[in-house]
Amino acid sequence: MKTHRSMVIVAILALGLLSTAAGNRIFSKASLSDVSVVTVDPTDGAWAVASATVGGGQTVVVLNVKDLDRSEAGRRLGAHVHVGPCVGGNGAAALGHYRMAGAAVSSETEVWLDFTISNGGTGHATAIVPFEIAPGDAHSIVIHHDPTADNGAAGARLACLPLEF
Repeated sequence: MKTHRSMVIVAILALGLLSTAAGNRIFSKASLSDVSVVTVDPTDGAWAVASATVGGGQTVVVLNVKDLDRSEAGRRLGAHVHVGPCVGGNGAAALGHYRMAGAAVSSETEVWLDFTISNGGTGHATAIVPFEIAPGDAHSIVIHHDPTADNGAAGARLACLPLEF
């Protein structure tokens, strides 16, 4: 537990240094909005902290999720930056993945934040992409049922975290 907490602190401090040198930093800490049609899923009751630094021709996003269902340890979930906001239980409101303008779907043109649920019920992901998300162009991180496939699909939407770029 202390090791994971230390890694989170180091990641947040690193983002702080990046934001000073490279651009703007945004931050969100909240309970995840349940947007799942599934009655019970591993994100029920979970909360997350996310940071993003935009500048210098890149975007760095760090996602840390807590209080995931420990019985799902080892399960990998997809997560992505989405263009729409979190609106109550309406997963469709988050719209599609944010993608670099005119680009094909890939981990270099979208922000993919897949993570594996730990024995302690946590998940962590960092994505560094070679483009800047413009202010107002993205509003959330959505956690999906499945890991992200090569075509960007990751199954049903389970939960949403507001993150205003």
